[in-house]
Amino acid sequence: MSAANSDISSKTKLTQVELANDAVIASFIPELGAKMNSLKSVRSGREFLFQPPELSYRLAVHGARFASYDTSGFDECCPTVAECEYPGNEFAKRTMPDHGDLWSASWQCETRDEELLFETQGKSLPYRFRKGVRLEGSAVILSYEIMNTGAKGFGFLWSAHPLLAVEPSCRIGLPEEVSQLFVNWSCEDRLGKFGDSCGWPIAVTKDGEKVGLSELRDKGAGTADKLFTSRLSSGHCALRYPRTNEEIAFEFDPRLVPYLGIWICQGGWPSLKSGHFTVALEPCTGCPDSLREAMHRRTCDVLQPGQEKKWSLRLKIGSAVSLAPVSTQG
Repeated sequence: MSAANSDISSKTKLTQVELANDAVIASFIPELGAKMNSLKSVRSGREFLFQPPELSYRLAVHGARFASYDTSGFDECCPTVAECEYPGNEFAKRTMPDHGDLWSASWQCETRDEELLFETQGKSLPYRFRKGVRLEGSAVILSYEIMNTGAKGFGFLWSAHPLLAVEPSCRIGLPEEVSQLFVNWSCEDRLGKFGDSCGWPIAVTKDGEKVGLSELRDKGAGTADKLFTSRLSSGHCALRYPRTNEEIAFEFDPRLVPYLGIWICQGGWPSLKSGHFTVALEPCTGCPDSLREAMHRRTCDVLQPGQEKKWSLRLKIGSAVSLAPVSTQG
């Protein structure tokens, strides 16, 4: 196993740190929210993360719109995903920024015993956030820690935000228990409005058409949907590439990370003219995307002063037959 640093942009002072072994290469940009900007299989050469379609990497500004930047790779979202105002107590009406604080922050980074250690401070709420990264065979192990450094308790949610590189016929696998999904947003209300539910893996559109959600079509479909599972008892999901029989699987403890967000974009966002083709499987500690809504629904954590929460996420790449089965069909 090896760790390495390199400059990727002298103009904006961006560096790339990398972990590699004989199975996987994972790289991160500390100045851009400790974003995992690349995850590659050594065996096949496949890049599993969506790469910048138009914009090059550049330093982000806290509170900016996420869509104004590169919208690629694997970012961390905390204390919210959707921009909202914090409800209640001394943080009332404080703006929780689009996709949270972390993606736009510059993180401290150090290497210790073949592990990358990242740390940053929250801006919209008083917290310290840490992320550790290590490799274990063909898996990337991400360990997380958040601590309330303030004098008052607050609600928060964390969501993984891994935008994946996809191709037509890719298949999304969710736990067997999932048969219905919460609609957070659907382009042109195709699957319903906020708060509605739709079926999985077969949904019915507002026009009464039955559509399969688990198998991707192509960018020309012009769709984009953000959906959530209810509280899970099984913490795993996957994206499969039938053409090469590869898979990226996500494993997490549902007692600590009880929800899963699913972003399926087939050309419908940010616009039909410049739509992306990607999927994000987003294990998350709370839902839906808005912290305000999550607090209202009591579907997020509350941290008291000095309290910590720790959890982890395992990303494993390999052949589809070698990884745990997940449901892609009804």
